Amino acid sequence: MPGKRAVAAVLVTCAAWCASCTGAPPKPLSVTPARSSPAPASSPAPASPAIASATPVCFGAMPAEWVRALRARSVTSPAGTYFGPGGVAGGAAIGQFNSAASSGIGLLDMTTGRLTTISRYAGPMGGMGAMAIEAPWVVWEEADSQSATETSLDDWTVHAWNLTLGQGRVLATSRLANGKYLTGQAPVPVVRDGIAAWAQPVPSPDHYNRAQVRVVDLVTGKMTVLDTGRVSSPVYAGPYLVWGKIDSAGHYLLRVADAADLKLVSTPAPLRDPRPLLYLAGSPQYLAWSSADLNTLTVWPVGSGRLLRFAQSDSGHPFQFPQLAGHFVLWYTGTGTSVLDLRSGDAFDIAGSAAASPGTIAVEQQISQPPKGSYASTRVSTLPISAMPRVSTC
Repeated sequence: MPGKRAVAAVLVTCAAWCASCTGAPPKPLSVTPARSSPAPASSPAPASPAIASATPVCFGAMPAEWVRALRARSVTSPAGTYFGPGGVAGGAAIGQFNSAASSGIGLLDMTTGRLTTISRYAGPMGGMGAMAIEAPWVVWEEADSQSATETSLDDWTVHAWNLTLGQGRVLATSRLANGKYLTGQAPVPVVRDGIAAWAQPVPSPDHYNRAQVRVVDLVTGKMTVLDTGRVSSPVYAGPYLVWGKIDSAGHYLLRVADAADLKLVSTPAPLRDPRPLLYLAGSPQYLAWSSADLNTLTVWPVGSGRLLRFAQSDSGHPFQFPQLAGHFVLWYTGTGTSVLDLRSGDAFDIAGSAAASPGTIAVEQQISQPPKGSYASTRVSTLPISAMPRVSTC
């Protein structure tokens, strides 16, 4: 997934939670007590949710309708410029661009193919991590390593950009006053209704990393801390803001706040025993998380009393970096992107990367192999979820 270091929340060894890991999937961590964390809202013992037995995911060829849509709703990035979408706003895809001249965050007009620069990377090894878009706001995590040969994952910033005003600012940084960097995983920001949220690493006296779940009003600048400890980056799911946590007893929890007033609420019954998990993803309709071995994806239809489970036994399709778009789950396998239809349990692969935005899936596919030291143009497609048919590949 060129230029994109993360798209969801994930748990890692000897850390709190992360979303910028590369290479092999992380291992579940060895738990030690967390501190200074608000207690969950008290509630009676949960009733067991209705959990379907894990449905084996069946992989087939990409449906013909999807093949046609990828070509019909596409533009090519400018010559010699790679573009990888992080999401869609209006008639444009927004994401990372790389060319021989510069690299940064740009806006690709899906009608004309024109690329407009939003910002350029500060360092030679800069790169886009997670990006969240809800017009007029674009929020992303960015690597800022100044080394020309090696990327430091500890050197990052979180940015917000207003598409209407054409203005942006830095929301958070890992840089300390003494010139050093916070130890911990880079945040995975999300945004809804002008409210951005992420997990901010903070100094820790313990041998594991700590983070704060921070929420900021992008208009007023007011910042609120919702939780501290071994916490994940949060996701919006239905009317909630949800994040993962490991408590002092070593239990995996899902913490839930009302997205409107940011007050903690009683955790819905289906979420009270999530079991060891790595990645989180959320959307207006669903909350999803992957198991520690990346072989099972659990999905909660928001507001329901049931859970759906999907299993894959193919080592080439680990459930990592999931994203939700309508009834579809997108995830990066290490070599490309897979798409699963939650209604059928059928899936297919795409040779390229994909990003989910409300109502739209954006897909990047490389057109040709670039010469050494240069970049090849990419074909970028946007697919309205409402126009994409049910996946029935098996």
